[in-house]
Amino acid sequence: MSKIKHRIAGACHCGNLSFELTTRTALDDIVARSCECSFCQKHGATYWADPEGSTTIRIADERYLQQYRFGLRATDFYICRVCGTCLAAVLSDEDGTWSVVNLRLTELDVQHVQPVSFEGEDRSRQVARRKRSWTPTTC
Repeated sequence: MSKIKHRIAGACHCGNLSFELTTRTALDDIVARSCECSFCQKHGATYWADPEGSTTIRIADERYLQQYRFGLRATDFYICRVCGTCLAAVLSDEDGTWSVVNLRLTELDVQHVQPVSFEGEDRSRQVARRKRSWTPTTC
């Protein structure tokens, strides 16, 4: 891990939803995840998070934010109602907020993508894993 902070910025197609992730991970060392669930596959998302970093999500017009929950219903997927882009998955509870961001919405040339499947995971294990491995987030 680098001592230099890197900023990764991304936005939906129309710019209504955006994020900035700060990380000390060297950009060439990022291993993104391609979730094999049907939702992520249909959106073509490639996600990444850094539990040692931080993410800020910005919404220009709240009217055009669609929050979608499915499966175990623990996480909101942030989708723009204008352009249909999936920006991030966000988990919030009394302990805080964490997210994974869609790196396809950045200028970053992701060299490494790992397919992942969490099929069979129950809600408590899912939430615990996400709190441990996702990026602390401010919305």
